Amino acid sequence: MQLKFVGSRPVVNKGGVSFDESKPDKYTLFIPSLDLLEALELEEKKQDTINLTTMTLHTYKKEKLSEAIKKQCYRLEEIEQNREHQANQRIDKFIANIKESKIYTKDDEEAFIANIAFMRDYYLHYVTNESVYNTLIQLLSKKIHTLECNKILFPVGMNHGLVLSHLIPILAENNPPYDATITVDNINGEYVGTLNLNKEKPLGVR
Repeated sequence: MQLKFVGSRPVVNKGGVSFDESKPDKYTLFIPSLDLLEALELEEKKQDTINLTTMTLHTYKKEKLSEAIKKQCYRLEEIEQNREHQANQRIDKFIANIKESKIYTKDDEEAFIANIAFMRDYYLHYVTNESVYNTLIQLLSKKIHTLECNKILFPVGMNHGLVLSHLIPILAENNPPYDATITVDNINGEYVGTLNLNKEKPLGVR
């Protein structure tokens, strides 16, 4: 399976295709996810605070990135088998919504559906990247639970904080659930992020 960057989530209408920049391609988060996973694998259990501010930051070429993901992502075969189905489901849902809306003329409807069909390969890669990323952050969640730490310090400005923010609802659903929060502090003139796991608090109590 070839992994590649495709861009932000497409927004299709009868006039053509635009892109929702608030929904970036999850491909851009593969490397910071791998940075975090590989750094956490080197840490010992039951530390109060894990400091990842000096962890190795990778710059993979496309082929090496795929290899690194294969080492971590046990679901790649399943993702490859299901991606056609997922992309088709998303497209079928768009088309059903158009037909049920009753606000488009026949010509508008045909133009809309043609634009969706034109973007099928894009959707295929977008949902693949989404599935791979979701697997990576599930692995991160399991690793954090295994380490039994209270805080994780991380560098700010390179998407590691964004990846960890996506973990918060997952950590809340795991057993035991963590009511995690993220803070950013200026420490000696340098901004450092902290994932606070708040394990001592009942979930939902701040």
